[in-house]
Amino acid sequence: MSNSLRISLLKHQNVAGFTLVEALVAMAIFMIGFGGLYVFYALSQHSIRESEQRLFLNMLGDRIIQTVAAEAQRSPTDPYNPFVNPSLYSGSLNTCDFNVSDVRQSWCKDLEKNVGPYSALSGNENRQVSLNNDGTGLIINVSLVVANGKISAYFTRKLRQL
Repeated sequence: MSNSLRISLLKHQNVAGFTLVEALVAMAIFMIGFGGLYVFYALSQHSIRESEQRLFLNMLGDRIIQTVAAEAQRSPTDPYNPFVNPSLYSGSLNTCDFNVSDVRQSWCKDLEKNVGPYSALSGNENRQVSLNNDGTGLIINVSLVVANGKISAYFTRKLRQL
């Protein structure tokens, strides 16, 4: 083989493309980048889920208070008026063992459906509605703590009887 042919082949080999090492380094950089994107995607999904749960708790707490306020418009002698019988609207929403016609059953089922069932293992969850007639009005307290205590909503309102 002549020297000029050998030099020509060597020049051609130097510019032929990527080496295996260069391709592996590029793939490693590519994978690290996509791994980081995946981590951020998972974190954003978790954050979105918590925001949805927080929004639902706020909406349910408002719905509970509005339901009690609407029921307070009943006749002062009606047994379903919360001023007459506050225990009909008070109670723990940790377990849904109410009658089907009980409004607390729908609140509890909505909680289970949208934020998950009550977890007694953590000891940090609480789903409670309490009504107290102090003589000047009806005090409504709603405490909704879910997701192992990470997400919570608290509401208090005082209703006066007309």
